[in-house]
Amino acid sequence: MFKIGDFSRIAHVSVKTLRHYAKEGLLEPVWIDRYSGYRYYTLDQLSQLNRVLALKDLGFTLDQIKHLLISGVSADELRGMLRLKKVELKQHLFEEQQRLARIEKRLDQIESEGVTSGNVVLLKPIQSCLTAWARSRAATIEQAEDAREGLRHLIHAWCNEHHIRIVGPWFSLLKDSQFTDNMVDFHLGVQVEGTANKSDKTNAGPVRLSRLPEIQLAACLLGGVAGQVPQTELLNWMELNGYRSCGETRLVYLGETPETPLTDRVVEIQVPVHCEPADGDELTKQKELKMEPVKFETLPAFKVMGMKYRGKNENGEISDLWGELNPRYNEIPVIGQCAFGVCLMPSDAPDGVFEYVAGFKVAADAVPPAGMLVVDVPENKYAVFEHRGGKETLMNTYHLIANEWFPRSGMKPTGGYDMEVYDENFNNFEADSIMYIYEPIK
Repeated sequence: MFKIGDFSRIAHVSVKTLRHYAKEGLLEPVWIDRYSGYRYYTLDQLSQLNRVLALKDLGFTLDQIKHLLISGVSADELRGMLRLKKVELKQHLFEEQQRLARIEKRLDQIESEGVTSGNVVLLKPIQSCLTAWARSRAATIEQAEDAREGLRHLIHAWCNEHHIRIVGPWFSLLKDSQFTDNMVDFHLGVQVEGTANKSDKTNAGPVRLSRLPEIQLAACLLGGVAGQVPQTELLNWMELNGYRSCGETRLVYLGETPETPLTDRVVEIQVPVHCEPADGDELTKQKELKMEPVKFETLPAFKVMGMKYRGKNENGEISDLWGELNPRYNEIPVIGQCAFGVCLMPSDAPDGVFEYVAGFKVAADAVPPAGMLVVDVPENKYAVFEHRGGKETLMNTYHLIANEWFPRSGMKPTGGYDMEVYDENFNNFEADSIMYIYEPIK
């Protein structure tokens, strides 16, 4: 056996690195002298150390390497992972080349104009607010403004009928980023007094009350220099300053009086954003922000008892569902400490419609009380992802799983459902809150 210093010289690896690998469970010493604390290694461990170093050189993280070594993946699986890593590195190289090209163009623009041009972009911290919402559809893009104005009159009349005071500007959400010139869907809302009564009666018609979360927005005015597209200005600013979109774009209508038509108002475009670290010391951390599972786990079949919602969750109905369920917690014969949100995707459901069961794990013979049901969760292997922080970025986490991790990993979802799991780390979507997304894979 060799002391750690001697082994480090043989392997050409620092003592600090060997200690770190031992801490991560990648290469532990065969024996530690309990009196002196000396760590001892054998020559047989050189082959495992070389495997770790080779995988690290190929760009795998230590967590990925640990998974590879512990799971004992087959040659075909390793070959597939290496091919994915090759694609990932090529994509990273392409992105950096594109970034360099943007910097060069920006420098050329500054050189030719002497100053930066375009709309002024500001960061605005927006407080949580209560809003009155409605949605509509126009047959063509030319009819959208008239339809939106009609929707404003509808919401205004509804607020008067229910004695709800309008206290903020009107705004619409761009629910779908894809452009279309027919059958245009849009959502219009207005900030109302925070003490407005959110009852079943006020939420039964075409206009509903819901609360928008507190969030940071990048904003600029629509218009400005002739011929410029403000969305492009915003996106360029976000790219240059290290921000990423984390929600739906808003069009805010700024006017002199509540009666001023929306078409006569100044429009501000707002994009919810969060900042990513870009310092040199944070480079490794920034790379690790790429979506990766925190673990893979196989769960046996079990049952969840709770309440079900069916729809598109356009007005925060899932939050309301938990609000109805939690006071009835004592009626459920709960097993364990976790809460589950089982998201079901029936094949016959209309586009965008899903079912969501909020509940808790119960025994196989548990009988649901009135107003509740039991859903079966099948045995499956899951890729488990972590979502930290607020509800406003949850959609972005799901987007990264579906559009970034699944294509890159080569794995496929089983389809039909996925789960949200809330344990003691969940803190009601506060900044330190953690929840887990279980994606069934095959």
